Amino acid sequence: MRLLILGASGDQGAAQVQAALAAGHTVKAACRRPPLPQDLDAVAAPVWVPVDYRQPPTLGPAMQGVDVVLANFPSSSFNDGPTLVRAAIATGVAAREAGVSLIVFNTSLPVMETPRGFAAHDVRLQMREALEASGVPVTSLQPVVFMDNLLRGWAFPHIADHERFVYPHGPNLEVCWICQDDLAALMLAAVARPELAGRHIAVGGPAPIKGADVAAALSRASGREIRFESQSVEDFCAAMEVLMQSRAPEERTRMVRELGNIYRWYNTSAERPFYVDMAPVLRELPVCLTSFAEWSARQRWRRE
Repeated sequence: MRLLILGASGDQGAAQVQAALAAGHTVKAACRRPPLPQDLDAVAAPVWVPVDYRQPPTLGPAMQGVDVVLANFPSSSFNDGPTLVRAAIATGVAAREAGVSLIVFNTSLPVMETPRGFAAHDVRLQMREALEASGVPVTSLQPVVFMDNLLRGWAFPHIADHERFVYPHGPNLEVCWICQDDLAALMLAAVARPELAGRHIAVGGPAPIKGADVAAALSRASGREIRFESQSVEDFCAAMEVLMQSRAPEERTRMVRELGNIYRWYNTSAERPFYVDMAPVLRELPVCLTSFAEWSARQRWRRE
């Protein structure tokens, strides 16, 4: 099929580009600053197209000749909510005008059916509603936390340098960690099932595990003893604030507050937003999921 992948230069979108090319789809990869021709691999490369969500006219040309849009947007934890909602509205309008038959929306985090009172969640809910209001059929895939987060600046240094898995998860919190490659496979499976349009499908990894289980898998993968440290939400927010020093003070304060709100929800809500029973999902979207142990064994847990 002819796919347009929005947010193709981000981690989640990039995984979808590679999976779509491997599956034989024709791929347009959209981002604000496409790579230069000399930086591209000529083998199985997508067609890169410039799209800026803040400039809706850039969406229409990118969607010409496209069957399905895989929609990835910037984080609703770190970016302006109204801007993201307007981007979703513009995406839906452009898709309808271009005759796109399906949008597969990656919410990037768990989303419920009603607001929860904090922007990271509620902005994504508004975006989902905006896409659905466009009249284009929409299937929403709603992943829990990504395994790939552990390779980022707030988690990797503790593992690589100090043999500690430090994360703001309570010791008894069960989490169905999912890797970005598996989300990509699930999104492509949804492309092949247009009859699922209108569904809001929570997706996660093959089984729930606790922090100590993550540390044990990291220990086996790294050949070192990694211990789990259940970080308080307050300490997590303080550490993230340090990483945001380049932001304006008011913006930094707002973002840290929102991070605290959503992580408290993850940890304490009776809704268990990080738990997913994948058995019924896999009957409709048949992919082979990656366990945390398998994923961690593929990574390098030392500094290069």
